[in-house]
Amino acid sequence: MDYQYQLYDAFSGMSPMEKSQVIRFLTEQEGHSECDSIREAIEYAMKLKPSFGGFVLVARHNKQIIGAIIANRTGMEAYNPKNIFVFVTVEASYRRQEAFVKQLIDQGVKYADGDIAMHVKSDNPALAIYQKLGFKAQYLELRLPNPKSSPAVAS
Repeated sequence: MDYQYQLYDAFSGMSPMEKSQVIRFLTEQEGHSECDSIREAIEYAMKLKPSFGGFVLVARHNKQIIGAIIANRTGMEAYNPKNIFVFVTVEASYRRQEAFVKQLIDQGVKYADGDIAMHVKSDNPALAIYQKLGFKAQYLELRLPNPKSSPAVAS
């Protein structure tokens, strides 16, 4: 199949319409992600907010978005990987097409200039594909929610 890839970064920019399309795609496909989190990751990648930049990679088939990666640079390459794939999202009907998922990731790796990290839930079906591509689990992430932002729970 013939896929078209479009790379957006601080140099190429991204039109408001393109940004809106990517946000809509990710929101619809991710389900759990908040629109504000996606917008913020894009703005960091485009350096619209103070950041080290990054990129947005969009895959299309017949002009429809079928996959996207939002990568942010961490600025901490001495300790953490230089890049983090904040969102790696594939349209539902393409998720089982391992060749496409591999091609999307390969394109993202090509544009990243250094080590790459991404957070993947342990039950994500794409985990096996990512591991085949060379991604390895290195750390167990522990999180402590901010008690000031958590709603009060009645006992």
